[in-house]
Formats: sequence, C-alpha cells, structure tokens
Amino acid sequence: MKKLTVKEKLPGFIGLLALIFTLGAFMISCESKPPENSRATQITKGKAHFDQYCASCHSEGGAGPAADTLEVKPADLSQIISRRKSKEFPVMEIARYIDGRQFVAAHGTREMPIWGEVFSQQEELSETEIKGKLGELIAYLISIQE
Repeated sequence: MKKLTVKEKLPGFIGLLALIFTLGAFMISCESKPPENSRATQITKGKAHFDQYCASCHSEGGAGPAADTLEVKPADLSQIISRRKSKEFPVMEIARYIDGRQFVAAHGTREMPIWGEVFSQQEELSETEIKGKLGELIAYLISIQE
C-alpha cells in the first residue's frame, strides 16, 4: 500500500475541515433563539409571566388548582377549548378576563386579581406593554390546550 504525501492528503483534510465547520455552524444556528416576535418567543415569555403571576393558583401548566385553600377553585386553563366544544381559542374574551379592568358579567364574581391594574400600577407599564404581556400570556395558554 502506497503512503500518501502531505500534498496528496491536503484536499481530503480541507474537505474534512469544511465539513466540521459546516456542521458547527449548523449546530449553532439550531441552538439560536427564535426571532423576537415569533410565536415561540411569545410562548416562552408567556410561560414566564404565567409562572410568575398565575401558577400559584392555576398550578404549573395551568391544569387546575394549585392550592386547596382557595374557596373558588381556579379553572383548568388547559381545557379552555375542549370545555367550550370549540376549535378556536376565545382570545379576546380571555384577554378581557385576565386584564379584568372591564368587568365581564358572564364570569360571575371576581376572585382573580385584576392583572391589568397590577401590570399598570405595580410595574408601571404602558397600555401597549400591558397588551403585549396579555398577548404573551394568551400565546402560552393556547400552547397548553389539550
């Protein structure tokens, strides 16, 4: 068997390096974050909001009461669509309910905090920022529907 010279090995070596760099670039691009306004980013931010504001009552994942001490049991938020026997998520209705600044009589008494006020006062968010946060929460709620 003939031994290859360095000059003969070089094209194969360069090809191998090119393959390694291409795979490395592909791996990095696969691990990069989705665009700022993508649905995936909205869901990620919405989950963070949910974990901070909602999970203490609705449980992690929104599937029901996290605390047995609550007089009125929080809704199972993973069943919004299936309980309505609908194929569409009621975005505006849920947004108004979470916001809470506009009373929705059909929901009966108000046990849940009025998050629109909390966001505007506690965090001093503008109306646009409040709507953005509500949109992110709703994106997350849509993502957990069973």
